[in-house]
Amino acid sequence: MSCRFDRAPDAAQSPGGQRAVVEAAARLHAAGEPFALALVVAAEGSTYRKPGALALVSGDGYRVGVVSGGCLEPGLDALGREALASGAPRSAWFDTRGEDDLVFGSGSGCRGRMQVVAVPVVPEAPCAALDAILEGHHARRPVALDLASVAPGPGVAGVVTVRPPPLLLLLGAGPEAPPLLRIARTLGWFAWVADHRDGLIGAGRLPEADRVLRGRPAATLEELATRRLDAAVVMTHLAEEDLAALRGLASRDVPYVGLLGPPARRDELLARLESAERGALEGRLHAPVGLPLGGEGPEAIALAIAADLQRAFSAPR
Repeated sequence: MSCRFDRAPDAAQSPGGQRAVVEAAARLHAAGEPFALALVVAAEGSTYRKPGALALVSGDGYRVGVVSGGCLEPGLDALGREALASGAPRSAWFDTRGEDDLVFGSGSGCRGRMQVVAVPVVPEAPCAALDAILEGHHARRPVALDLASVAPGPGVAGVVTVRPPPLLLLLGAGPEAPPLLRIARTLGWFAWVADHRDGLIGAGRLPEADRVLRGRPAATLEELATRRLDAAVVMTHLAEEDLAALRGLASRDVPYVGLLGPPARRDELLARLESAERGALEGRLHAPVGLPLGGEGPEAIALAIAADLQRAFSAPR
């Protein structure tokens, strides 16, 4: 069956990660195209993906997302087609623990096994699992799926949590913002950027941003007072604006606060905060922001920031 919608938006603008799977599922479902939603529900040992990971398989071979480095995808495709053909959820274990797998199997060497459930999604038929995942994605909240309801039958039980992509706010649209936004989109994060300088936020300079806000940090944080943020990076390159941003973030429950600039500048800004504000930032302020990877220039700085954000986003919750 040929698809009646744009399966592959402009590659430069397409998000990656779990977000790519969820957004592709939403487009397919809206277009009335059948597909199987694959969900990793259990994992033991060393596996490429963990419970809560998603992939999508259509009947004509279109796939978004993976469960391995490529070695298990033929089995994933077959599982998805089986679910679509039968009209019922299907479950399978992918086991790469044995030595014989290196010779006769996929050769992945992952030394683990994972259980994957494929749920058929067909036009004009309700799919509670997909509805819950889409709702959680748009509301940006984790969704706990009861596997007994997702895939009734023996061998599938328990609860698996599907988490939404993190939301990153960049307070400042300087030279590091465009490459950092590109990395964020590739990883499937939501990324917003705010700045009061028209020259930095106009003329299509930030196409990878999901939202561009015009305003100074204090006003932006007030505007987003009820929005849950996973991380905010202060990077205006202006001392007074960075100070206002830190003051605003001190009163916000943002798990990760990054500050761009050298240690001496950090110390000067922190010295101007009230002691209560410094205390509120303690334990979540990363300054200088980014892992010490070496290199210089906007792209290297963006990579260092993204690497530390990825570490924080992936930490056990």
